[in-house]
Amino acid sequence: MDKIQIIEKLFSFTLLYSFLLIALLAFFNKQRNSKLIIALALYGIVFFLFLFFYFDIPKEYRKAQQTVYTALEYSFFAYIFFSIINNLKARRIIILCSIIFILFQIVYHFTSSLQKIDSIPIGIETIFILVYVFLYFNQNFKYNLSENLYEYSSFWLIVGIIIYLGFGFFFNILANNLTAEEFEKYWHYTYLTEIIKNILFALVVLGFFKEKKNQSQLIERDIPNLDMI
Repeated sequence: MDKIQIIEKLFSFTLLYSFLLIALLAFFNKQRNSKLIIALALYGIVFFLFLFFYFDIPKEYRKAQQTVYTALEYSFFAYIFFSIINNLKARRIIILCSIIFILFQIVYHFTSSLQKIDSIPIGIETIFILVYVFLYFNQNFKYNLSENLYEYSSFWLIVGIIIYLGFGFFFNILANNLTAEEFEKYWHYTYLTEIIKNILFALVVLGFFKEKKNQSQLIERDIPNLDMI
């Protein structure tokens, strides 16, 4: 076994059980009955099982695997944003974009051929999620928080998602243009950012960060009127 294979196995093992860690640590959170914590725990369980049994599924279903994986990942991320964003218009945007994305996934599945990864859906997923990131920060910049934004759990969920999707964006887009050898050589390095994301998720479900205040506890910024006329 060469060095690359050892690194790949290490990253694969760490990634797999980092998902399980998210689910297990949820039991230690005092607010484990909250919908967001339950969703994060479910996220960990679903993707642990998905990856654990990934190679047991026949190859003829590999395309369906890709579609389901991306759709599930997007759905969990979209729900996280829907839970932590209180603005009604922003929530409607999330719902609308989610419907568009799922419909696109269905059409893409039946009109495209099997590739190394489903680059186009991943690219669209990333763009939609980045829009939600903007909506999240836009909401919080409108209000005065009693403490710094980085002290709240929602901020670290967002940081984890940005690290994961942002750092792997160009590789995911270009992956199908790589040779099989290049893909196998570099693909496992994308696990690193997902491991970081899972560690941040695990810290959140453990209750390491504070819960974000809801809309009623936020105070809108008193922006001075600079129009002197």
